Amino acid sequence: MLITLSEIMADPLMRSAKPRLLAAGTVESEVYVRWVHTSELVQLVGLIHGAELLLTTGESVLKLPFEEQREYLETLAECHVAALVIETVGPRRQLPPEFVAAAAELELPLYQLQETVPFVALAEKINTRIVSEQASVLQQADAISQQLAQHLAVTGPALVPLLEMIDNQLQLGAEIVNPGGEVIAASQRAVVQRLQENGPAQFDVTVDLYIGGDTAARLVLHAQAQHHRQRLELMAERLGSIVTLAFSQHYRPSAQQAASSALLQSIVNTGGENYVVHRAAEAQIAAGVPLCMLVLQGVDVSRGRAELERHLRAGGQRVFTYVQGHRLYALCILDPVAPRRSRAELVQRLRAALRGEQLECCVGPIALDVSRARWSLRQAESIESWGAASGDEGPVRDALDYALQRLVAQLDEPEKLREFIAEQIGELLDADGDKDGQLLKTLEAWLASGCHATETAARLYVERQTLHKRLAKIFALIGGDPRVNGRVLPVHLAAWLALRD
Repeated sequence: MLITLSEIMADPLMRSAKPRLLAAGTVESEVYVRWVHTSELVQLVGLIHGAELLLTTGESVLKLPFEEQREYLETLAECHVAALVIETVGPRRQLPPEFVAAAAELELPLYQLQETVPFVALAEKINTRIVSEQASVLQQADAISQQLAQHLAVTGPALVPLLEMIDNQLQLGAEIVNPGGEVIAASQRAVVQRLQENGPAQFDVTVDLYIGGDTAARLVLHAQAQHHRQRLELMAERLGSIVTLAFSQHYRPSAQQAASSALLQSIVNTGGENYVVHRAAEAQIAAGVPLCMLVLQGVDVSRGRAELERHLRAGGQRVFTYVQGHRLYALCILDPVAPRRSRAELVQRLRAALRGEQLECCVGPIALDVSRARWSLRQAESIESWGAASGDEGPVRDALDYALQRLVAQLDEPEKLREFIAEQIGELLDADGDKDGQLLKTLEAWLASGCHATETAARLYVERQTLHKRLAKIFALIGGDPRVNGRVLPVHLAAWLALRD
């Protein structure tokens, strides 16, 4: 993610296609492209992860009604796509004005190519350059890390000399600060920069230093305007491990930090209730305070831990996190006056922040006391493997959306559940036997979408006419439209159970 949008637009192969900017977002020189992706698909959730340059002919999306075109653009904007580049084909060479206006409103950079360019060749050329740039940065970071490791082995874990070495190599101020922002150690340049209130334009690049699963401190690089932010971010992540090694020999956690770490470990690993209550008191969590637990699973959850904590705390809540393996656990204190609203806002922030990420996050229900935190966590964990997430959920599942299913899951009478399924949708299951569950999947997707035909058709990748034909057959098999006969709840539950039986 080291090439700017302006650099790509200046590439000779791209220039040969005469790109025309129709809708501007952020300044080109400030937009970084992580990858160039080509796709004619309309449903791109889960396929894009942010900062991609998307190349398309637009043939699929421009055939849709404007409402669905706008949904497509909204998805790209929510996933933080760097830019959408359309090479129109056929007699219609101009993009519809309402399409362009929607992109501008969403601040999604939109380009139209006025000449044909081979997408494969363009994507291969730019992506090769991106990989090369990343490799170059990592090689430089590894060389600096090796020098730091040698210095550490010879002279010991003194922090200031290590920061001076980073300063000299990168020509910027380097310092270590505690979670409260107080300086623990700094290079001379960093000290001077802090004193210069009206100095050159600066920005900070930070990386968390984790010790025992806790954020012990942060490495901060004070950069100038001429520095490359994305290059420095990669560099800081690479240098963080060796700086952590040195800092760990100086670090002594506070009593409150130790208590909060012990509290989370106890909740995650099923510690005794009295132990949990005592550790909570030491961590200054009062009795009777509402909270909820969440669990986030990913390949490298530690890497994005600081960003996740920032989103969790954006509502002013206290948050305690703990990493174990590939899972991050969080205890979130809710507003005691309006805990439901506080929790709902938390879920919405997470869905906006994690959309498009290759993660799975499950948020447990409200616990009215820390002694019930383990229960909230169990409820969150119980929904992790329940089929594919819906489009609205993204990677974040809310246990409240699965309340009925969680209740049914506690019943240990499979035969009675099968009788209930047969009573509600038995004829549909019989008719569906030679269709690989097509009708059942359609019924469950339609009910899960709130009986929204357009959303269901998009989720199943079928035409709306095909969907309506299936629904007509389904209604005939289950005794009518469940919205009319008041059977939405039992039919939905039966379909959900049948898919997981």
